[in-house]
Amino acid sequence: MQRVGIIIPSSNVVVEDTLLRHAAQLTLNVRYHIARISVVSVNLDDASVDQFQETAMNDALGQLCEAHVDSIVFAGTAGAWLGIDRERAWCDNAQVRTGIKVTSTTLLALNALHATGATRIGLVSPFRSDIHQKIIENFESERISITNSRFLGLELSRDMANISTHSIAELIRDCLDEGCETVLCFCSNLRGMDACVEVSASHQSAILLDSVALTLQAISPTS
Repeated sequence: MQRVGIIIPSSNVVVEDTLLRHAAQLTLNVRYHIARISVVSVNLDDASVDQFQETAMNDALGQLCEAHVDSIVFAGTAGAWLGIDRERAWCDNAQVRTGIKVTSTTLLALNALHATGATRIGLVSPFRSDIHQKIIENFESERISITNSRFLGLELSRDMANISTHSIAELIRDCLDEGCETVLCFCSNLRGMDACVEVSASHQSAILLDSVALTLQAISPTS
């Protein structure tokens, strides 16, 4: 039996909704344990940035370790706008302190994008324009070039979970129609997993990636 710890923003409901839907496939030999950090809005103001401060992340990490989990993933994408080096450093330090594997959705997404070898990459996010642009800039610092993108301009995290699958699918199609080989739906409170399935039926050669799907793959019994 393996125990996996998952740190999620407090306003995130999509990760748990998806875990529940896929419980039969995902939880055969694994048990999942959730810790939350308080996140309401996503912007570049100090108050919003402070939601992801190291103290809050370490508190959640400690709670999961008390359950004697075997690995931990931060199922959030904040590292992509706050700084990927910062995210990588936190994961590395957490792994040293706990002695168990620690990673994040942002790092998983970067690994997946590199693995595709794609040169024309589309990005779909629900965030404000300034957050979205920060993500693009930070991806570029990791040798990931975003050639086309779409964003929805939302600030409240809970609202992001209410975006319809069809609306997300349309944004994915827009990127594909503009010549992208790969499209990433990037937000762990966005229902991009179902949208990717919808679009893949008519775009079978495209590589469609989603934050939640990548996270669940990383914590599944077969990973």
